[in-house]
Amino acid sequence: MWVHAGGQKVYYEQAGNGEPVLLLHGWGVSSESFRPLFMRLARQCEVRAIDFPGFGQTEKPEAVWGTEEYAELVKTILDAWGLKKIDIIGHSFGARVALRLAHRYPAYVNTLVLTGAAGLRIQKPAPLLRKLLVKAGKFFGNIGAPGRMIKETIYKKIGSADYLAAGAMRPIFVKVVNEDMRNILPAVTRPVHLIWGENDRDTTLEAAEIMHAGLKNSTLAVIPGAGHYPFLDKPEEFYCLLEKVLEIK
Repeated sequence: MWVHAGGQKVYYEQAGNGEPVLLLHGWGVSSESFRPLFMRLARQCEVRAIDFPGFGQTEKPEAVWGTEEYAELVKTILDAWGLKKIDIIGHSFGARVALRLAHRYPAYVNTLVLTGAAGLRIQKPAPLLRKLLVKAGKFFGNIGAPGRMIKETIYKKIGSADYLAAGAMRPIFVKVVNEDMRNILPAVTRPVHLIWGENDRDTTLEAAEIMHAGLKNSTLAVIPGAGHYPFLDKPEEFYCLLEKVLEIK
């Protein structure tokens, strides 16, 4: 199905009946990443999952968006659906967007469940060689087309897997990952339930603990043996926690 909102034609899927739940996927994937959870929720809720612009079946935005633009789109989609209060489950990048939405439009959010939530910039000591290569890339990037080619070559050597795979979405990726959302955490008033995989290497438990401490109304549950996708790694454990925090009946 498709919904027109904010100048975008956005693909989404919908199933089930009951209280509405919205799924917001992570970077580099689509609503399909939620498939088992989507089908499980559809037995008890009205569940919807969108493909963010630039992912899945939804075309990328023409401008370079950050989480503010993505959150504004979600708000516009909820308006188009006539939904004024909803539970949201956000994974990784989707959790960034959900937090931004809850901060800007708290009246639209009932409860947030964030898993493997991105959004915090945690500085870690970088190897000296990497620091030198980053500085070299910045230098060459300012000296014309040949320099920009050198910069691109350097960044391909040191960039993350998501950066290298971003393609046409790379400017949006760079903008998003450079946002640090910890300054908005104290102003998020809606209940937030953090569910983390013990072995998450993409967004570590350190990030979970910082986020939990920064939010005024939050809980933190850690699933042993799960990674960055706890709803896929340990689906039964994840859904058991979900039933409790969303009061699914």
